[in-house]
Amino acid sequence: MLRRSEDSQMIGSGSGVLRYDTMQLPSNSISEDDCLSATGREDGEIEWMLFGIYDGHAGWETAAALRDYLFIYIAYELEAISSTGAPSDAAPQDVDRAIEKAFLKLDKEIMDQGATAITGPSFLNEAMSRLGPAYSGSCALVSYYHTESQILKVACTGDSRAVLGRRNAAGEWEAIALSSDQTGHNKDEVARLHKEHPDEPKLVKDGRVLGLMVSRAFGDGRWKWSRQVQEEAQRRFFGPPLREPLISPPYLTALPVVTTTKIEPENGDFLIMASDGLWDHLTSEQAVDLVSQWLKTYDVTKDVSPPDLAPTPNAIPAREISSRRNPNPNMAYTDIRTADAKHFVMRDENAATHLTRNALGGGNEDMLAGLLTVSPPYSRNVRDDITVNVIFFGKDDTTIQNL
Repeated sequence: MLRRSEDSQMIGSGSGVLRYDTMQLPSNSISEDDCLSATGREDGEIEWMLFGIYDGHAGWETAAALRDYLFIYIAYELEAISSTGAPSDAAPQDVDRAIEKAFLKLDKEIMDQGATAITGPSFLNEAMSRLGPAYSGSCALVSYYHTESQILKVACTGDSRAVLGRRNAAGEWEAIALSSDQTGHNKDEVARLHKEHPDEPKLVKDGRVLGLMVSRAFGDGRWKWSRQVQEEAQRRFFGPPLREPLISPPYLTALPVVTTTKIEPENGDFLIMASDGLWDHLTSEQAVDLVSQWLKTYDVTKDVSPPDLAPTPNAIPAREISSRRNPNPNMAYTDIRTADAKHFVMRDENAATHLTRNALGGGNEDMLAGLLTVSPPYSRNVRDDITVNVIFFGKDDTTIQNL
């Protein structure tokens, strides 16, 4: 189950990226997570790379739309700011604005198409296809790496997280946050929301924005559309109940926070990007430590062997969930959402799978099997969909020898 969707791609030292590993582990059926990577080439050489993780909620449709279109919107905006069509010619702040513009344009397109379907003369099947991405929602975490300048841009909308692993002057690995979780627990986000909606003191309660954990997202029409549009959706298309009190929407934005980091390929930097399903169980420091330990065993310049998959074990029958999900009545729910370092193991050639295995129990086979084999929808009580990318930067074999 852990290895079923893992993948590893060799890139090569010429680009400054040696390899990237990825894996996805669904909890929902259908998984609400999605991901994508892409490269831009000039004269046969890789000029830039994009990596994206899209953590959906209330459905899979918005995340799927981001997978299909967000990179296209970003590439278009990057080309538009350059006189030659190459992003390398653009000023760094212009790159930030281009990425922000791409995020906002795509979200506006999703929301406008949904609203038009509600208020216009749409057939039912056409309306439903447009309403899916607008009513469900998704976070977006996108990393843009320019190979010549070695500049990494990380754009975050929502609570997926990017963490850089880097060795300090003493040779010790450190976790450097390249994004911050945009939720109702983030004081800066709460302050921003109260500034934008000063007459709604109860807008954020218990870390949620009118019940939603994230404070920025694509889609999520119930937090963005006016009362009039939503009531029309209820009348014509069986729309869901309004989020009350709905006083001054929109409450959410897809505007990302963009950070800029100079990568040190010669130092063996690596980047971990993951949906919050991983961060529910691991801290950023634990994740970097796990990958740094993994690097002592596995060679990132080697191809990973394809998975030799055994049959998926039978899931626990739904009728047994209530009695078997937590066999120890004294075990707190939070215990199974916090990885125990004493059970960390080294069993996976794929670094993303390595992180996920250890997040869910590692060498504690009973815990690991228990978290993996609970079937949907009950699995969502113990783990979220998990998507992980690990990108290894490097210049040549000397980089590896120094790790």
